Amino acid sequence: MNAALQSAQHEWDNRQPDEPDDGEAERIWIDNATEDLLRGVGVEFKRHVHPKQSVTFEQFAGAVDEHLSTLLLWSAESGSVLGRLYLAARAGWKSEGQAAAAEILDDDDKLRELARTLLEPLAKDALIAEAEAAE
Repeated sequence: MNAALQSAQHEWDNRQPDEPDDGEAERIWIDNATEDLLRGVGVEFKRHVHPKQSVTFEQFAGAVDEHLSTLLLWSAESGSVLGRLYLAARAGWKSEGQAAAAEILDDDDKLRELARTLLEPLAKDALIAEAEAAE
């Protein structure tokens, strides 16, 4: 019995750490970068001997614009919502602008999906860039 315990203890003491789950690391990077885009901050990184890669806030805004344009084109909702949104922003009517924006798209999950679509192709390289920077 003592030999079995010693063997188990030896195995435990000499255990190698689990390999990192790249899929999980990519998901975390994408989640963090998504939050940056939702706060208006672009995401960029550079790998050694490679050009800088990024998703700018402007690119994200363009993806949102394209999605909203499609929604408004096919929507039977109020035809004045875009005008109200513009006028509220111009006049500084925050609550009116928020109401108009919510009328167009009140779905943070959709915004996150749009951001993820832009970020997913970059995740592997971003993690490599982080590892290179840590060296």
